[in-house]
Order: sequence, then C-alpha cells, then structure tokens
Amino acid sequence: MNQVVLDASVILKWYLADEKYSQKALGLLYQYISSELEILAPALLEYEVVNGLLIAQKRGRIKEEKIITAIEGFVDLEIKLKNLSYFHPRVMHYCKVYHCSAYDASYLAAAEVEGAAMITSDEGLYNAIKKDLKWVKWLGDI
Repeated sequence: MNQVVLDASVILKWYLADEKYSQKALGLLYQYISSELEILAPALLEYEVVNGLLIAQKRGRIKEEKIITAIEGFVDLEIKLKNLSYFHPRVMHYCKVYHCSAYDASYLAAAEVEGAAMITSDEGLYNAIKKDLKWVKWLGDI
C-alpha cells in the first residue's frame, strides 16, 4: 500500500466542491477508503480542517449543518496522525530553509520522516520547495 501525506489544502477539497481540483482530491479519498492508499499527516491536520471549514462557513461556502457532518466523517476516517515530538527538528529545518510556517513545515517533516510522498494544493508552498523536494507533488499533477 502506498503511503502519502496530504496537507489541509487537499483534505478541505473533500468538503468544498467549488474548490479547484476537488475531484482529484476526492480520488485520493476513494483510494484511501478502498485501502489502496494510506494517508498520514501531522496531528495539526484536525485543527486545520476544522478551521478551514469554519472560515468557509463565514464566507457562505458551506452551511453549519454540513460542517458538523464533515467533521464527524473526517474523524471517522481515522487518518494516522503524527505528534510534533516525532519530527520537530525537521520542522525547524524546513521553516529555516524555506521560510515557511511551522504548519507547512510539519507536513514536509512528516513526509520525510515516514519516507512518503506529500501532496499539496498550496501554491505558495509548492513553488517554494518544488525544485528541491521532488517527493512533494502538486495536486493538479496527480
């Protein structure tokens, strides 16, 4: 089974159908559900997904009832989440080298430590690292 780290920019597309590349993101979800793919992420993923959904609600993109259902469904997926203590030195490294947030660096570090590919749709992050980190993939290219 292939292992992959998905960041919140990809996961949120499962719940926000108006997002670009949402069908590609859903394809990854279907692979996970059918046990063709193992998804893992830093533990902060849960908070980023909830926050992203709440922001989408404030902007009128999703109704509150759907957020509750989305969060329950997300939790039920039981994605393997890694604590920061597992890879914090690499988080600091990526923050320093790529001038990115600890949030973004956590996904990079989790993927590196686990020897997994990472998929993102965060254009700023991808453009900053694509020349150096070939194991990071752009969702649009999947």
